Amino acid sequence: MNDGWAAVVAAAIGLVGAALGAVGGYVSGRAQARSTVQGVQLQLSGQRADALWQAELDACALFVDACNRALYKLGQVVAVSVLEADQAEQLSVFGIGSRDELLRELRGIQDECALREVALRLRMPSAMAVSARGVGHALTTATDGVYRWSAARAINAENEQDRNRDAQAKVANYRQLLNQFTIDAQERYSKPHPALDVAL
Repeated sequence: MNDGWAAVVAAAIGLVGAALGAVGGYVSGRAQARSTVQGVQLQLSGQRADALWQAELDACALFVDACNRALYKLGQVVAVSVLEADQAEQLSVFGIGSRDELLRELRGIQDECALREVALRLRMPSAMAVSARGVGHALTTATDGVYRWSAARAINAENEQDRNRDAQAKVANYRQLLNQFTIDAQERYSKPHPALDVAL
């Protein structure tokens, strides 16, 4: 083999090696870019799932908080309603309003609970949304029962005792449903995020 032919063969081998190196670089670059894009997509998906989870958790906490304030206010209405007028008036020194003021506050909290329930139901799985709706309905019936009993007591109506038993039963039902909803929510939010189970 002469020197010219050896140079041509060496150049051809060098060209083939360079072409193979370029193709290998291109293929590995595409694979790396694809992996990077997939990693970013996975990260964005995880961040979105985490944001939705946090929004659901926040909505649940606000709903439970409002419902507990309603339960407390129901207790205040009942406590003030059993007092005589002069005794109830003496409580104003401690910042406790009249029966009518407390009932207005209760209706305001009830409205807040209804709004929180709607926001929560938009974010929760259907089974928990149904449970939240049950809590909201129980609050409405408990408030109605306490209102009717309180009104009957104020005028010494004959059916005051019946209304009292009805109101107590409705408040107890509301308390029970709220407690069960809270337990279910605690169980749901104490577990790892559902999207993490899917990703793994």
